[in-house]
Amino acid sequence: MKSLAVVFALGAMLVVVGAAATSRARTPTNTDRASTPDTQPEGERYAMSLGRPVELTQGEIQQLRMLVPGIDAGMIPPERIGKLRAVLYGRESDANKRSRIKSLLN
Repeated sequence: MKSLAVVFALGAMLVVVGAAATSRARTPTNTDRASTPDTQPEGERYAMSLGRPVELTQGEIQQLRMLVPGIDAGMIPPERIGKLRAVLYGRESDANKRSRIKSLLN
């Protein structure tokens, strides 16, 4: 019975050490891109403005209507959809998004 208790204790210690090693391996380091703060200001996303413009999704149209009430999404020029999408997905406040959208469409 004593040997079974010793084996169980050793097994439990191995599980704890394994779990600690696993969580340590998942902890981001300073070299990981996701863990480093973005030092550049949030600008237009380059990939969103290349090639043939993709139509706005229903969610993007709804967000656009929420930010700028009374806007007609069908009247947006196709060459400005990428820039508009970059504004919608930006990290700025709604007031800043609203003013940037209005300046894009005027």
